[in-house]
Amino acid sequence: METRPSHHQMPVFIIGMILFAAASCLGWMKLQYGFNFTDEGYLATESWRLAVGDHFLDDKITGAFRHYTLINVMIYKIYPDISLLQLRQLQFIITLSALLIFSIALFRQSRQYAWLPFIFSLFAFTGLDPVGLISNMYYQTYPHLFLILYLSFMLFGFQSNSPTIKKSFYLLSGLCLWAMTLSLLYLGLIIVVPVIIFVFSKKFKLKDYPFTFKELLYVLSPFTICWILFIAIFNKSYLLNIFNSLNVILSQSHYSEDLVNFNSEQIKRIILSMAFLSCFFAAIKKLPVHFFSVTCIVLSILITLTINTPLFNFLIPYYDGWFVRPMWFSAMLMGFTILFWIYTIRIFVLKRIFSKKEELSIILMVPFTICACTMYIFSGIGSMAVCQASIPATAAILCFFESTLNKLNLRYRHQVAIFVSILLLGPFYYTTARHDWDFTFYDVPPKHANVRIETGFGRGIYTNKIYSMLYNWLVTNADYFSQPGDYAISYVVSPMVHMITGLRPALDDTFIFFDKSNNYFEKCITKMEQRGRKPKIAFIFERTPIFIRRPRIFPNKQIDFASSNDPISMYIKKHMTPVSRFTISDDHVVRCYVDYNLKNIQDTSQTL
Repeated sequence: METRPSHHQMPVFIIGMILFAAASCLGWMKLQYGFNFTDEGYLATESWRLAVGDHFLDDKITGAFRHYTLINVMIYKIYPDISLLQLRQLQFIITLSALLIFSIALFRQSRQYAWLPFIFSLFAFTGLDPVGLISNMYYQTYPHLFLILYLSFMLFGFQSNSPTIKKSFYLLSGLCLWAMTLSLLYLGLIIVVPVIIFVFSKKFKLKDYPFTFKELLYVLSPFTICWILFIAIFNKSYLLNIFNSLNVILSQSHYSEDLVNFNSEQIKRIILSMAFLSCFFAAIKKLPVHFFSVTCIVLSILITLTINTPLFNFLIPYYDGWFVRPMWFSAMLMGFTILFWIYTIRIFVLKRIFSKKEELSIILMVPFTICACTMYIFSGIGSMAVCQASIPATAAILCFFESTLNKLNLRYRHQVAIFVSILLLGPFYYTTARHDWDFTFYDVPPKHANVRIETGFGRGIYTNKIYSMLYNWLVTNADYFSQPGDYAISYVVSPMVHMITGLRPALDDTFIFFDKSNNYFEKCITKMEQRGRKPKIAFIFERTPIFIRRPRIFPNKQIDFASSNDPISMYIKKHMTPVSRFTISDDHVVRCYVDYNLKNIQDTSQTL
């Protein structure tokens, strides 16, 4: 085991940094493409509304499971006029900064640095969300961020010789665990990670990563103290909000019926990924270097063909073919996780000694496994959520393969390890990055996004002509019929309207779709009236404003507003009057209603 950096690493490191820099530049460019009226609008609105006066409990019946809003509200307080593009750029800068910290922590452990830019090149392009859904700071990307910061501080703590500095790093790592659960409450299970590492340190005799019970308490104490203080401050209203949130979630069919959903097609991908990984591992261990290099090249080509076809059209594409490539990346990570723990248990049973690289792999894989399994089970995107905790796993993969090569006593084992890892991860990295470039989450691909939004929250974003004209129509009506500080309603599933218009949500729920019960929306309206949040303007989308795959551009109607009798529609019809409409087609109209008491009402309709 080398104790100092090898001079052979520098040329490889320079090549890796060129790749990393190129990926970073392309990733930065990608941020300006694609406008999202739905999910990204919801994530922005839920934080912004707190910055402009709402209370995260008093003005919300639900929401206790996702407190990323309390972190993001500081961004809006510091920079009230921040744009969507700037929020994405902030996420990107934070990603690169976190990768730098994590890389330093890994380098201090192994003194190897040549592989770092290669292994992290994917995330230099995608940021914290390799799935390619939302390039922003929210309840999926914050856990990824705090996961790698937790591991970084833990590794710094292991490496430190000063008791004071060691304790400080352990306290910071515990604070990161609390921040993970603050941003996404069901990740509370992550607190078992330091306990498991403590047990493994004793049972597996991890000589390079000793972890005492006293040090365990230093990690656990910030998590415990912060949650005690948080609950003490918000007390009964917080616990009631948790109960209401859980009740609403379980009342929705796509949660209550599919809370634990094992996709059979994904299981096939996992099995195939395990077969590929096993072949790689067997080739490295059993074949001479020239033969296993050729074998790995052939396997890499087969993996690429399998991902792109998929498996020569044997597998059913996931979600209309949109996420098939990141699903393969997810399957590879899950396949490696299964094989890794089988290997680790086997070493333990045989009472063999773990190498330092294998010990480091264990330290990296424990939090990844807990986080990935929890997100897989409870996340609405299922197994794809595994990708949103993948940075530690990719580092563990490289450590594991390099440990295997170390036992072969090759002269250029570090370079060979990088070469083999590129052959293994390259197909998954490239296809995942390619998906991220083409997929703008309900907007057109970048090559068709030829209109630039010039004003407001969306300024700097390139989108399609329909979205751009709709954006301007929303701004025109909001400016004409309302004042800053007024309240608005926007549905169905169009929360970005609040960010576009700068109008606070009248209802506590901004992601309005009718999988929720009428009783729930009646409570929302009652709460709205009790708290004096009467809307001055309402925008009605009879179908979610999203682009979907051909042959249809937009989804079918989800409501017929003229005949709808849901509580929100009935409230608007009773208290408001139509003033404007944005016509996309004869059967696709967005409507604008305003308060009956508004003066100087004038038609501002627009036809595409």
